[in-house]
Amino acid sequence: MDVSSLFRSRARVAGAAVCAAALAAAVTSCSATEKLTTGLQVKRSVEKLGDKPAATVLVQADASQQEAHDFLRAARGGSAGGSLQEQARLLSTGELTFAVGSEEEKTALADLSKSERLNVAAALNFGGKDTVAAKSVAEQLYVRVNLRSVAHHFESAQLDAGRADRLVALADRLPATLGSAKDALRGKWVRVDPDAFDAFVAAAQQMREAAQAPAPSEGARAGQEREKSPAPGPRQEFARATALGSALAGQSEREFLDGLQKTLAEHATFAKAGEHDGAEHVTASMPGRETARDLSRALTALGIRLDPSTVPDERITAELEIRRGQLTGMTLDAGQFLPPQRDAEPPSLPLEFDFGGGDAIPTLAPDGARTLQPQDLLAAVVYGALGTGRL
Repeated sequence: MDVSSLFRSRARVAGAAVCAAALAAAVTSCSATEKLTTGLQVKRSVEKLGDKPAATVLVQADASQQEAHDFLRAARGGSAGGSLQEQARLLSTGELTFAVGSEEEKTALADLSKSERLNVAAALNFGGKDTVAAKSVAEQLYVRVNLRSVAHHFESAQLDAGRADRLVALADRLPATLGSAKDALRGKWVRVDPDAFDAFVAAAQQMREAAQAPAPSEGARAGQEREKSPAPGPRQEFARATALGSALAGQSEREFLDGLQKTLAEHATFAKAGEHDGAEHVTASMPGRETARDLSRALTALGIRLDPSTVPDERITAELEIRRGQLTGMTLDAGQFLPPQRDAEPPSLPLEFDFGGGDAIPTLAPDGARTLQPQDLLAAVVYGALGTGRL
C-alpha cells in the first residue's frame, strides 16, 4: 500500500475527528450559554416583581370537580372522606389572591431589608365577591367575611341562604354599642386579635347554632330532629377564615415569594420553550420537596395540604411565562408532588399562578375598621335571640 496515501487517509480521518470534536464543543458551549442566559433572564424576571411597592399573586386550579376530587383522594392515600366532594368543588372553582406591599407606599419591595415588615392581604372567592378576606397591616390584623357567600358556597356551613339573610339583617337591630358586630355581620372590615382566634371560632359556632334553630312555625317535629342531631363542631368556613388570618399574621405570603425566588434562583434549571400569546415561555426544573415547601404556604386556603416529607425526592417541572422581562405566570401540575400510586399514574391537577406588580388587593389598612371582640359576637347572638326568639 502506498505510504503517502495511507498518511493522507489517516490525516483526513484525524481532521474529521478534530472537526467533529470542535463542532461538539461549539454545540455544548452554545447550549450551556443558552441555559445560562435563560437562567439569568428568569432570575431578573423574578427580581423585577420587586421593582414596585406591591406585588400580587393569583392562584387557582385549572381542573374540573372530578379531577380535583381524584387529586384530593390520592393526596389522602385513597381515603374519600365525607366532605371530599365539597372540597373538590371548592378547589375547582376557588381563586386565591394575595398581595404584599411595603409600609411606605412609594418604596419598592426590592429596596426593603428582610427584617422590614411588609403589609400583606389575601382574599378567597369563587367567581363572585370575596367570601373571606384578611389583611395584616402595621402589625394589625383585619378580616372580612361575606355570610351570604359562605351560605352559597360552603355546604358544610349548614347555613342556608334564608338564615344567612337573617344574620345579616340582625345587624340593623343591634344597638350602637355593638357597632363592630354590626360591621362584621354586614361583611365589612373589622380589626381582630389573632391570639383570640379560638374564641372567635367558638363564638361563630354559637352563631351558627342559633341560626340553625327552627322557627316556631316549623313545628315540634323539626325541633325533635335537631335534638337528635346535635350541631357539629366549628366548620370549615370559619376555619378557612382563621387559617387565612393566621397565615397573614405570620407573613407567610412574603415567605412564599421569598422561597419561590430562592428556589428559582438557586435550585432550578431552565430551557427555552418558545414564544406564544405575546409571552416568552421557559420550562423550569426544580427539586420537588423544596418547591412543595414553598407552595404549601399559599395553597392551604384552597384546601391543598402538601407535606414535603411525603413528596418524592425528584425534580418537578413548571412552565414560566415572561412578559416585558417580568415573570407574569407559572403553571405546574400538583400531581408531581404525590407519591407513586399503586396501579396508576398520580392524578393531574394543573395549578396556575399569575404574578403582577401592583395591589389587586390594596395592602393599606381599611378605613374606619372597628375592633371586634369575640364577646361582641356572643352579645349579638343574645340580643337577636331575646328580640325575636330566633335568628
